[in-house]
Amino acid sequence: MSYPDVALGLILLGLSAYLLFGGADFGAGLWHLVSRRRSDQRVIEHAMGPLWEANHVWLIFVMVMTWTAFPPVFADIMSAHWVPLSLAALGIVARGSTFVFAKAAPDQPWHAPIFGISSVLTPYCFGAVATVVATGGGTWLSPAGLYGGLLTTALCAYLAAVYLIWDARRLGDAEVILRFRGYAMMSGVATGLLALPGAVTFGVHSPLMALSAAAGLASLFLVHHQRLLAVRVTGALAVVTVLWGAAGMAGLDLDRHAAHDAVLQVVFAALGVGALILVPSMVWLFVLFQRGPSRTAS
Repeated sequence: MSYPDVALGLILLGLSAYLLFGGADFGAGLWHLVSRRRSDQRVIEHAMGPLWEANHVWLIFVMVMTWTAFPPVFADIMSAHWVPLSLAALGIVARGSTFVFAKAAPDQPWHAPIFGISSVLTPYCFGAVATVVATGGGTWLSPAGLYGGLLTTALCAYLAAVYLIWDARRLGDAEVILRFRGYAMMSGVATGLLALPGAVTFGVHSPLMALSAAAGLASLFLVHHQRLLAVRVTGALAVVTVLWGAAGMAGLDLDRHAAHDAVLQVVFAALGVGALILVPSMVWLFVLFQRGPSRTAS
């Protein structure tokens, strides 16, 4: 395995982490917008804090790895898709700002809509760009871009609903549990009906798509039978395998676009040192949060 292969693998791992953690937060923002019940919104706000902003570290990791390991690829993507990527960045800022400002000024009626809309805008733009890059042409407003944006938003909504069932259970709200089970079933079916025909249309022949479908069906079964911890695993597998399956379509010439091996060696060494600090810190933050079910996001 060459150094460019390792670099690409690390980028895919970072994208997977951002989809599973940051994507779930975006999906939670969608349900925050859709559900006007305050009990649902309280569960969502609790589930998002204090980890929600820390999840953007995976996006930063992917960007730094891409421009360091594959500078021409990074330059081409940023120059060709600066409009949707700028909108995604604006969505991240607007989303974070309104989520915080809503705590300081809860009576302002425009906080929640901006938070919800930006939670949809950001994954939509990221998904549109990713699909265009994977399929090798078009713009974010092309049919491929529109499809990718819708699919990514649906994946985030499904993942959030699956995760939020467990959070509602930890907070002991039976009615919210029932509603989020319904959201998970509904969004799971809708995402499957959207993902599988798209894979056929765009020629994604990876066996990972079959694994995604199997994991999605298993998730529906587990949600129905209230296996709330196991479904977090199968739900995550169903989502991330879509990313892995589509990644093989890009057909990038890694050796031609990669940085020199000496540069990649330094990058890998720096990542190893950084991981010794970052990973335990993220795990410990998550453990502390799980110990405090009565806390609210701030």
